[in-house]
Amino acid sequence: MRLRHDFGTYLRDGQDPAGQALRSMDGRQVDVLFAYLEGQNLGGFVDVRAGRQFEMSGLDFYAFDGAWSKIHLPVIPLAVEAFGGMMVDGSQLFGFPTFETDGTNGTPRDRAFSPMAGAGVSIDRIRWLDARAAYRRTWTPHALNRGTVDDDGAQGLASAVDQEILSFSAAARLAKGTINPYTALRYNLGTARLDDVSAGLHLAMGPRQAVRALYIRTIPAFDLDSIFNTFTNEAFEDIRVVFESRPSDRWILAARSQTRIFRDALTSDLMTPPSRATRLGVGGGATAAYRIPRFALRFDGYALGGEGGLRAGGSVDTRTMIAWNRLAIDGRVYGLYYRDEVLDARRGYSLAFQAGVNVQLWRGIHMNLLGEELITNYYTSALRLLASLSVDWSLRASRQR
Repeated sequence: MRLRHDFGTYLRDGQDPAGQALRSMDGRQVDVLFAYLEGQNLGGFVDVRAGRQFEMSGLDFYAFDGAWSKIHLPVIPLAVEAFGGMMVDGSQLFGFPTFETDGTNGTPRDRAFSPMAGAGVSIDRIRWLDARAAYRRTWTPHALNRGTVDDDGAQGLASAVDQEILSFSAAARLAKGTINPYTALRYNLGTARLDDVSAGLHLAMGPRQAVRALYIRTIPAFDLDSIFNTFTNEAFEDIRVVFESRPSDRWILAARSQTRIFRDALTSDLMTPPSRATRLGVGGGATAAYRIPRFALRFDGYALGGEGGLRAGGSVDTRTMIAWNRLAIDGRVYGLYYRDEVLDARRGYSLAFQAGVNVQLWRGIHMNLLGEELITNYYTSALRLLASLSVDWSLRASRQR
């Protein structure tokens, strides 16, 4: 769980000075991210979970309150899954809005009860191959939302499908792990469109050098009830290549390139061609990291220009472990410069200095303190302090043999 907090007059329903020390965008502060009971290898072939769960399926991310089960087929190397429950949103007790679908904010459907159900099949017990395909459907039934008043004043919400997704992911380890291709995609059945595609390759050129290549294509996705689905949305593509070298056991060096591709289509009514069919954003970066048992140091610099303007920056990070590795002392300096190609007013810089400590109070219990002094072309000084307490405990029970 976590405590979301912020203050100031820029928040919705905020008061000056902040009337409440703790306030979040939807009026709630405590989020339960996940809390479930899990059983593994029951009867030798069944896994189950019940409670609040966070799931990743290819490029599909969601959280729900319900049950999940997985059966490992004994004869063939496959496993089948089934899951269902209620989608988590910010209106629920201890809910959070992180995975709410965009496009219905501020409407009654944004706070409707939305069941979810799905199924999947995956490769099982093949060490060099991972693959999974899944189907998920989320809908808003009228029977669960009779008391909700719609935008037009009608009592109750009409039944509607919010999301209907097909997802797929695969990864392979070939040639003793030197060649590792992977891919993931998400197909939106509601709009008959491939929303997200990711594909990459990790190539080990030796014991100390490796190359990674990644291609991403994504397009905005909205709730199927949203009016934004009627607008034309263009995808953008991102191509990245990273070269990494380990000249010694203490140093890691890396260089990366990045290219963003924006493609403009013909207008829907007049079929007018765009002035530029393809626009590019090109950039790259470099990283150097040094590590010994109780000290780590990292330098990072990057720049991206072309379409949209220029963004460039860099950072220096350090961590020192003392007191038998129970106390970590952190330091960081980072800077950023940005320039919008359309509006000259969107041009500026920021320079920040951070210091913090992470204390292990007990096994699984950590206290983190962080302070930052920020200087920008808008602020001569902006001091921020953060304190967090994390507790990570687990309890396992199994039959003795």
